[in-house]
Amino acid sequence: MDTQQGEVPQLRRELEAAQKRISELEQELKRERGTLKAVFDLTPDFFVMKDRNSTYRAVNPAFCKFLGKSEEEIVGKGDFELFPPEDAVLYVQGDARVMETGKVETEDWSVAGSAGRVWLQVIKSPVLDESGSVSGVLCSVRDISRRKKAELELEQFFVLIPDMACIVSTGGFFVKVNKAWEKSLGYTPQELITIPFLDLIHPDDKVATSRTMERQLAGGEVRNFLNRYRAKDGSYRWFEWNSAKLNGDAICAIARDVTTRIEQEQETRLWADAFRYCAHGIAIGLPLTNTILTCNEAFARMQAMKVSEIEGLPILSMYVSEDRNQVVERIHECDQKGFVRYEARMVRKNGSTYPVQMDVVSVSDPDGHLLYRIATMQDISERQRTQKELFESEERFRSVVESAPEGIFIQTKGCFSYLNHMALVMFGASSIEEMAGRTVLTSIHPDFRAIVAERIRLLNEDRLSVPALEEKMLRLDGTTFEAELSAVPFIYSGQSGALVFMRDITDRKKAEADKGALERQLFRSQKMESIGRLAGGVAHDLNNLLTPILGYSEMLFKAFPPEDRRSQYLTVMHEAALKARDLIRQLLAFSSTQKLEFRAVDLNSVVKGFEHLLRRTLRANVEIRYTLHEESLPMLGDSGQLEQIILNLAINAADSMPSGGLLSMVTRQERIEAEEAETGTEGIPQGRYAVLEVRDTGSGMDSDTLAHVFEPFFTTKAKGKGTGLGLSTVYGIVRQHGGFIRVSSAPGKGSSFRILFPLLEGSVTAESSVEEHKLENGKHAGIILVVEDDEIVRKFVVQTLAQQGYQVHDAAGGEEAIELLSKADFTPDLLLTDLVMRGINGKELFDRLKTMLPTLRVVYMSGYTKNIISNHGVLSEGTEFLQKPFTLNALVERVKMVMQKS
Repeated sequence: MDTQQGEVPQLRRELEAAQKRISELEQELKRERGTLKAVFDLTPDFFVMKDRNSTYRAVNPAFCKFLGKSEEEIVGKGDFELFPPEDAVLYVQGDARVMETGKVETEDWSVAGSAGRVWLQVIKSPVLDESGSVSGVLCSVRDISRRKKAELELEQFFVLIPDMACIVSTGGFFVKVNKAWEKSLGYTPQELITIPFLDLIHPDDKVATSRTMERQLAGGEVRNFLNRYRAKDGSYRWFEWNSAKLNGDAICAIARDVTTRIEQEQETRLWADAFRYCAHGIAIGLPLTNTILTCNEAFARMQAMKVSEIEGLPILSMYVSEDRNQVVERIHECDQKGFVRYEARMVRKNGSTYPVQMDVVSVSDPDGHLLYRIATMQDISERQRTQKELFESEERFRSVVESAPEGIFIQTKGCFSYLNHMALVMFGASSIEEMAGRTVLTSIHPDFRAIVAERIRLLNEDRLSVPALEEKMLRLDGTTFEAELSAVPFIYSGQSGALVFMRDITDRKKAEADKGALERQLFRSQKMESIGRLAGGVAHDLNNLLTPILGYSEMLFKAFPPEDRRSQYLTVMHEAALKARDLIRQLLAFSSTQKLEFRAVDLNSVVKGFEHLLRRTLRANVEIRYTLHEESLPMLGDSGQLEQIILNLAINAADSMPSGGLLSMVTRQERIEAEEAETGTEGIPQGRYAVLEVRDTGSGMDSDTLAHVFEPFFTTKAKGKGTGLGLSTVYGIVRQHGGFIRVSSAPGKGSSFRILFPLLEGSVTAESSVEEHKLENGKHAGIILVVEDDEIVRKFVVQTLAQQGYQVHDAAGGEEAIELLSKADFTPDLLLTDLVMRGINGKELFDRLKTMLPTLRVVYMSGYTKNIISNHGVLSEGTEFLQKPFTLNALVERVKMVMQKS
């Protein structure tokens, strides 16, 4: 109990102390609130408290004054009730961002107030409740209109000032620059503020610039400081700087581009130095007094005087008395024309004289008033002596060189310095002036310039002779000529160079080339002729062998019915013989012994008329495209053989395109001129030609294949796939037509066959139809003498004609036939004889028998063609002829026709 009574007073004392502390805290809070309210009410800045709905809950008097409203008129309202909509929406959006992020935001706003629009700096802070959640926004607003006005004025100053204005930070970057920088350096303001300015300063100026900035930041003043800045194009510009330190660590500077001024000052110094130190004498004279205003040291030295002694002297006193009138005339001429050059003699202070060359210029002001004359003087004593010696030497040199039959020229520094008459002729020049000074390499064909440049170096620098070299040269008109050049080192007019001897070898080179081409052409011609003779001889013998094969197989057809297997065997044998006959005809075409029927034909019509058959012959995946000459192309030719050319070339082209491709048939007209016939068309004579070009997109041919492409039996096809006679046949037919064939090809690039036929003058007339004679079948009477040295052929012919009812007698040669007739008791109506026989040939036999039997008719047989025999003068026009191998029907029909005529 006693303990409880002791605790109560203690608690009472603690309670009283707590109440007292609370009272003190309330008083302190009241004072602080008073102080805060005083600050809130008296500060010129605006203070605004908003709740989460952006509704104003507290404002200070400064804000009320700004809006021109009382606190009661503002509190409880929103921004859209107090400000224009375009401003209110910005304020509300800013409040929302601060309440959402919980971060302080600072912005500069242009706001409409009671006195108009002003610039305000607004700081928005989130207001937190007891739980730490954002319950509103506290806005602190300061009027920065005056600062903004100053900034705008500064910005306007930056824009309008013609010099380069900038604000530079001590961190080494431009903070602000005006547009004048872009005009001077080429960088945009945005580019400049990203580049450390020391990177733009010339390396030689960086140290001085850094020291100047340090002095500026320490409080020093910068006036008329010069350095160089690199422009965007890599050049450097001179800048003159004036700058001042701003509050803080920034510098405001004005730079002026003084590049032109610096360059002009440098140029002025250069001219002054040039005047002072020039090795030639220079003097400036006054026109009004004709006295010397001043001169350089060189001029004074030549006169053996000082510059001060010469200044003020009369100009004419410097010359010998005999030359003064001439000098007066030339000076007067200079005042009229502006410039004059003359030679005269000057007199030194000691009385000695020396020759000089004077170059005088008269200088006038813009109004044409004469200001002064500038004279440049050279002592030409040594030059006159050298010129005299050189003239004498050159005269001797020219007398020898000009009469030389070879081209001779001198080069110095790689340029023509002298050319004799023959060299000018070779280069197509009419005078030395056209060539003098031209670089020698410009007259050398590009293929030889590298080697000639090295030869010139050896001559000019190493002073070494060079051996003769064949080169291709260029005339002034661009045409070329072949030349042989040799050269030795040579000094000309005091300069190292070379004396070059040149011989035109164009004719010699052409003769060598023509000789080589003719030799190759002759070799090819002889080779093809030899092969052709071989082919013709082989064809003759094969024709004799095939004649009985074809004939007896036809006879045997009648002995067996069609269903008999032996008849089938005969068919195969007969067809094989026919293919052999066609093969022999190809050999004869290649050897130019095939009989052709020449008529006036239109090449276009032949090509177009064969289109349908050609299309049926080739595979469907081969596209045929025709490009025919717009006019007719008349020529003498055999239409059938021309079609054979097209067919053979087309089949070859199709074989080279197994996966398909394009076959182009092109016709055109070409004229080969005389100069082209000599150089550019591989031996094709001058004239007009009808051209057939057959191109394909096939596999093409290499150079080895091209060299043998027209040889018989040469083929690139697999064994059993080709005879190798297709292109040789084409070659033979073309040559029989008096034409030319050229082929170009490369692996993977297809092939092109170009055929040229002599063009026929005039137009093509329609071919006359050939009358066909049909002979009646049946037995015929008559006596026939068969003379043939080949026993198999002879027996076949005798048996065939005997079966037709003729009385047939035979002999193995001419001598035997004459002996037979001398002893026989019969008179033949027809002589059927081989032409080519040992001893008496068929023509000689007929001529002998004709004297004895005037009514005797003749039919000749031969394995050679009629036209080759006619070309050797054996047969005449109208002679009946049977080309071996012939069929049974051909033999019977020809004999019947001749016998009926008799």
